[in-house]
Amino acid sequence: MPKTKQNICPECGTEVKDPYKTWELIAPFPDKKMRITMTIFGMYECPKCGKKFKGIVSKAKLGAEGIEI
Repeated sequence: MPKTKQNICPECGTEVKDPYKTWELIAPFPDKKMRITMTIFGMYECPKCGKKFKGIVSKAKLGAEGIEI
């Protein structure tokens, strides 16, 4: 399955550079390798059509071996 970009406007297809608001979500349970997943979400506003939408800014897996981005 191809990975899609999260900062593309769903209305007009314009790429939005930076989110105007971000927040973190930490998974309540670890994965099979005992790593905790931290996801950073962002709110974007399209400069072309003004549509506001959410997207994933980044993800990180935190574990004993270190951080995997």
